[in-house]
Amino acid sequence: MMNYTKYINILFPLGATLLFAASLFKLNDQPYIEYVFAAGALFLIVYHAILAYNLKKEDKTLQRLYRIGFISSLFLAIATYFVFTGSNSWIVMVLIYALTTLYLSFRLK
Repeated sequence: MMNYTKYINILFPLGATLLFAASLFKLNDQPYIEYVFAAGALFLIVYHAILAYNLKKEDKTLQRLYRIGFISSLFLAIATYFVFTGSNSWIVMVLIYALTTLYLSFRLK
C-alpha cells in the first residue's frame, strides 16, 4: 500500500490558492473563473474528507473536530453553486468556511 500523505498535504495549499485566486478574479467578473473556483473547492472538500475518514483510531475530540472541518468544507460546494448561478451569496459561504477553519486551526494541535 502506497503512502499518500505527501499528496494529501498538497491538496490543502493547492485548493486554498485556487480558491483565493478565483475569489479575487470573480470580483472582477473574469470569464471561466467559476471552474477554477470549483476545482479549488473540490480539492479542499477531498482534503477534509480524507482527514475525517482516516481518524478512526484517534480520540473522540479529534474525530469531532475533523468532522466539523469536513462539514464546513461542504459550504464550499454550496458556494460553488452560488458562483455558477451568479448570486453573491457565495461570499457568505466562503466566509463561514474561513471562520470555521480559523476556529479549527486554534483547536487542533
